[in-house]
Amino acid sequence: MLFKNISFFVIFTCSTFATAQEYSTFVLDELIISDYKLNSHNKTQTIHKINDSIIQQANGSLTDLLLMNSSIYFKENGAGMVSSPSFRGTTAQQTSVLWNGISVNSLFLGQTDFNSISYKEFSEIAIKPGGGSILYGSGAIGGTIHLNNPTRFEDKLENTLQLGYGSFNTFRINNNFTISNNKWFGQINLGRNQSDNDFEVKNRSWKNTNGQYYNNTASTTVGYQIDTKNTLALYSTYYNDERHFSLISEYQTPTKYQNSYFRNLLHWKNEGENYKSNARIAFFNEGYKYYNNLPTTDYSSGNVNSFIAKYDFEYFLTSNFSLNGIVDYTNHNGSGRNSGIKSAKQEILGLSILANHAVTDQLGYEIGFKQEINNSYENPFLYSAGFYYKPTNVYQLKLNGSKNFRIPTFNDIFWEPGGNKSLQPETSFQLDLRNEFKFENLSFGLNTYYTKIDNMLQWIPNNTGTWEAQNLKAVEIKGAEFDAQYQFKIKENTFNIQATYAYTKSQDTQLKKQLIYTPFNKFTGQIGYQYKKFAAAIQSVYNGSVFTTANNAAASKIEAYALINANVQYHFGKKIKQSLIFEIKNITDVNYENVINRPMPGRNFNIQLITKF
Repeated sequence: MLFKNISFFVIFTCSTFATAQEYSTFVLDELIISDYKLNSHNKTQTIHKINDSIIQQANGSLTDLLLMNSSIYFKENGAGMVSSPSFRGTTAQQTSVLWNGISVNSLFLGQTDFNSISYKEFSEIAIKPGGGSILYGSGAIGGTIHLNNPTRFEDKLENTLQLGYGSFNTFRINNNFTISNNKWFGQINLGRNQSDNDFEVKNRSWKNTNGQYYNNTASTTVGYQIDTKNTLALYSTYYNDERHFSLISEYQTPTKYQNSYFRNLLHWKNEGENYKSNARIAFFNEGYKYYNNLPTTDYSSGNVNSFIAKYDFEYFLTSNFSLNGIVDYTNHNGSGRNSGIKSAKQEILGLSILANHAVTDQLGYEIGFKQEINNSYENPFLYSAGFYYKPTNVYQLKLNGSKNFRIPTFNDIFWEPGGNKSLQPETSFQLDLRNEFKFENLSFGLNTYYTKIDNMLQWIPNNTGTWEAQNLKAVEIKGAEFDAQYQFKIKENTFNIQATYAYTKSQDTQLKKQLIYTPFNKFTGQIGYQYKKFAAAIQSVYNGSVFTTANNAAASKIEAYALINANVQYHFGKKIKQSLIFEIKNITDVNYENVINRPMPGRNFNIQLITKF
C-alpha cells in the first residue's frame, strides 16, 4: 500500500416550470445546505440553487432539469441514453458531481451520466460554475453539481407520493417519507421510472428502436442530534438501471447496458464556540455490465469499490477570520470481466489549507492551497484566491482565480491495450469576474471568465496503430454568462420571468478551432404565472450549432435548435394537498438531435399527480 502507516424507484424527469416565488427555479437565499463548505468557502464564486419545490414538481431527467435551468450544454446519445455535460466549454470529465460533499464521478470514465441519476431524493441541488479542485478534488474545472440531503431537526411527519405517465408508455412513481423531531431525522425515498421510448422519428420509416429503459432507486437518510454541539448523519442510496441503446439503423446489432451503484456515508459534525469539525467516512460500489450482441447473454463488466475518509477542521481566530485544514484519503479497487481492465488500484492522500476573512461587512477574501499524493502519478500543487466587495445592498463584485486539475481515469491508465501509466493530470488556470445586482423584484448577474487547460488527455493511435491515452492538447476558453429573474404581482396574479445566456469560445490552441459538441451560444427563458390554486408556465431553450469534428468541417455541423415546453398546474386539497400537472414538451414538434444520428423525440405529453399527506 502507498500509505502503510497512515445510498425502488425513480422518476425520469423533465423540467416543470416554476411559477410565483414559491415555484422560483433559482433561489439565492435561505436554503440550508448540508455541504457546509458550499456556502462558507465559496463567497467569491457564483452559486445557483434549485429549491425543493422545483425538484419535487420536476417531471423528467436530471438532464432535462439542468438543460432548461442552467447554462450547461448536454450531449445526449438519444432520449434516455447516455448524457454528458459541457460546462463552460469543458468536457464531461471536467464537471464534478458531488453527493453530500463527496465526488461520485465514474472511476472508469471520469464523468457522470446525467440520465442515470435519481434526483427526487434530494431536497437541494446547487450549480457552481468555475473551478473548485481544492474543495472538491479531481474534475472540478468547468464547474460542480451538488446533490444534497440535509437533516432538519424539526417536528415533521410527511409523505409525498408522485405518480406520472407520459408519451411512449413512460411511467414514473416516487414516494418520499419524512419523520423528524428535535433529536431525530429520518427519510426514505423509493422510485421507479420506465419507458418503451419508441417515439416516431421524422424522415424515417421506423420508430426509435431498442431504446427501452428502466431505473430503480432506494435511499435513506438518518440523523441524530446528540447534543447542541454534536450531530450524526447516515446517508445510504442504491440505484440500478437497464438501458437498451437506440439503433442508428434497422440492421444494427442490438445492445444494452446495466448500471448500478451503492453509496454509504457516515458524517459526524461537532461545532463549538470557535471551531467546526466535520468527519466523514464513506464506502461506494460502482458496477456495470455491457451486452454487445443481443439476445446473447455474454457481457463485459467492471466493478469498483471505494473507501473514502475525510476530516475537516475549521478554527475561528476571530469572529470574522478562520483557518481551515482538510485531510482526505481515498482507496479505489477495480476489476473487469471481458473488458480492457483486469484489475486497477489507486490510493490518494490530499491535504488542504484554507483561510476565510470577512474584513468588513462589505469586503472579504478567501485563499486556499492543496496538495495530493498519488501512487500512480505526480499531482500538481493547487491554489485559489478570491475576494468579494459589496459597497451597497444593490451591487456586489466577485473575483476569483484558481488552479485546478483532473486525474486520469481507470480506463486512461489501466485499459489494455492503450492505457498509459505515465500519464499526468490535466491542469487548468481560471479567472472569473462577476458583477451582481439585486433590487426588490429584480436580480441579475454577469460573469466573464478565462480558462486555460494544459495536458488535456486524448486517445490517439500510436506508431503501431493502437489507440493510446496521451497528454497532448491545450485548450483556451473565454466566455460570458448572464442570468436574471424578475418577479411582480398584480393583485392576486403573480408573474415570474427568468433567463440565462451563455457565450462560450473553447478552442484547441493548435488548431484554433472550437471544441466538438461545444456551442458558442445557449439561451434559456421562462415565464410563469400563478392565480390562487392555478398556475401555468412556458419555458424555452436555444442551443447553438456544434461541430462534431476537431477541424470544424461544415459537413460535421449539427444545426442549432430551439425547444419550447409548457405546463399547467392545479393545486387543491387542505389536509391532503394535491397537485395535478399537465405538460407538453417540444410544442413546435422540432426535429432535432444533439449527437449526430441520434434523433430526439418530437411533441410529447406528460401528466403527474403529487399527493402530500
